[in-house]
Order: sequence, then structure tokens, then C-alpha cells
Amino acid sequence: MKKSHNKKRNVGIIYEQLVLKLSQALVENDKKTFTDTKQIIKKFFAKKTELYKEHRLLNSLAITNITNPSVIPSILTETKRASYRINERKLKHEKSKLIRKINETFGKSFYSTRVSNYTDLASIQTLINEYREVGNADPQILAEYSSKITDILLREKRAKNLEEMKNTEVNSLVVKIMNEKFNKSYSRTLTSDQIKILNDWVLSEGTVNSQLINELKTVRVQALDEIQNYRNVCENNILSEKIKSVEENITNTVFPEVLGEEHIIKAMTMIQIISELSGEDNE
Repeated sequence: MKKSHNKKRNVGIIYEQLVLKLSQALVENDKKTFTDTKQIIKKFFAKKTELYKEHRLLNSLAITNITNPSVIPSILTETKRASYRINERKLKHEKSKLIRKINETFGKSFYSTRVSNYTDLASIQTLINEYREVGNADPQILAEYSSKITDILLREKRAKNLEEMKNTEVNSLVVKIMNEKFNKSYSRTLTSDQIKILNDWVLSEGTVNSQLINELKTVRVQALDEIQNYRNVCENNILSEKIKSVEENITNTVFPEVLGEEHIIKAMTMIQIISELSGEDNE
């Protein structure tokens, strides 16, 4: 049974569209759009809001990888409980205000932005909505979408090993990798790690976020490890030299206590390096 789904009221989808809008503005140096988007995220997804709570719930189901199927019933039970703890009246009000603000700021074309995990987020939102139909929930819909969420949770979410790469030639991103601007061709397909970093930075901009800084330092180490692994198997001398310059650029990157746009751009690019060189995007 197919349940109707309103993408404008799906917090997970709207949030990803906002982050994509933010990253594209960053790439294109569109300061007005960047500022407008950042303010919307900070205002409507502040930690005490119901939007924040629902997004956190949706996102946790979308990105979590479960290897033991026996724990899934417990996860779904806790998801149901968590959906009850969200004040539905306030949530609806916050969603309406968010939609109105997006329409005023960007127009209705905003919602046409493609989100890579749209189907997963739609299924998760449908199940959560059905959980809230206390006493009136449709057993068939609950069964169907619980099965869909089970598939999402069990889906393998790992990067392929270097040996799995079909071609020893690195793709064009690595050659251009440490340009000061994030490559436009990747601005529409952010990974969950990139989204998390961008989100954490937006919500803590201008303050010291020690946890985020430590995460960025970890990303830098991982990027350098992947580059070293690739250089060990790369037989193209010219390409090897280009990668060496990328390695030096990353090594010299410092993440200060107060992070700026340029630091986030570099961190997002490093994450893309990790993804590219591990083979995650070469499918």
C-alpha cells in the first residue's frame, strides 16, 4: 500500500536541500544566499526546536548501518517512543513557518533540488507519521514501512577498498583537489560526513567548537592516509607528483579555534578525497 508523502513537510529532505543550497552558495561565492540559508538553518533547527528533534530522529535511521538484524525491533520500538516525545502541534507549527520562510526567501523552485536519499527519507517520515496515528494506525502500512526501514538499516554503508577500484587513474577531482573552492560537480551530492561538518559549523559559527575541530583534524589524518596508500600503488609519475602537492597542501592546513568558510571548504574537500581514493564513488 502506497502512503501519500508531502516532501515539503519532510524535515529530512528539506534539511538536506538547505545544506545543498548552502554548499552551492559557498562554491559560487553567493554571500547573500549563503547568509540567508545559514540563518534559516540556525533559526529553525536550533537544538530546542521540534524540527531539530525530528531531523535527528530521521537522520539517525537514514545513516545508521546495523549488522545484527535481531536489534532492529528494539530500534523501531525506540523510534516509535521518540516520535511520541516530539510535540506534534509545535512541530506542525514550526514546519509551516519554515516552509513559509523558504518560499519567501527562495521561491517554490527550492523544493525541486534533488536529494540522493530521497526515497529513504520519505519511507522513514511515512513510518514516523503512522506511529503518531495512535489508535488509528494502519497495520498494513506499519508492516510495509517497518520492512522498508529494516532494509535501510541493514543496507551496507561502507567505502570500497583501494583494491576494488577498477581504474588506477584517479578521477579529475584529485588533480584539482585543493582548489580554494569546492568543486561544483560535487556540490549536489554531499556525503553524510560533509553534511554533518557543514551543519555543526553553521550552528556553532563564531564560537569555539572543540569537538568539531577534533573531527576536522581526524579527517585530515584520514585524507593523508588515503593519499599515502594511493601513492604506494600509483605507477603514474606525473600523477604521483600532483598528488604529492595535494598531500603537502593538506599537511600544511591548520584548523584554528574559530573556523571560517575556507576551513570548512578544505575539510569538505578532504572528505571527498577520502571517498574518491577509497573507491566509494567509483561505482
